[in-house]
Amino acid sequence: MRIIKLSPKDVDFPKRESVDEYFNNTLRGREPVGKFLLTKGRISANGIAAGETIIFSYETEITHIAKASSGRRENLDDDREIYPYYFLVDVNTIVPAQGNLDAVESSLAELGIIKNIVRTQGCPLIPDTTKVAAIWHSLKM
Repeated sequence: MRIIKLSPKDVDFPKRESVDEYFNNTLRGREPVGKFLLTKGRISANGIAAGETIIFSYETEITHIAKASSGRRENLDDDREIYPYYFLVDVNTIVPAQGNLDAVESSLAELGIIKNIVRTQGCPLIPDTTKVAAIWHSLKM
């Protein structure tokens, strides 16, 4: 499982409502469908895999969950200077979600998985286990 933090500094997410628009419409209209752009250093070359579960958050609020349908790929479009990479989100798995990162961090700690989720800028990777999957599923609205 991976946690991806969306930032109001990103042009796609100036406010909370824009996050819903992005997941409901923007990703579905991209070529290829589900293209999620990445800035340099966000996810390593082998850092995401098809089928991996993802939690998306905005200012510590969990907004959506989904699964990746690809690994990291090189972006060859005109915006590649800002977003040199992307991966595909399986748009058929996008579900609105609820909760906050503090609660996920606490739930993981109860499983013995100590991760600094709230106070890191990266995209934390959490090992996939049955119990971690249960946490991911519990976030669905």
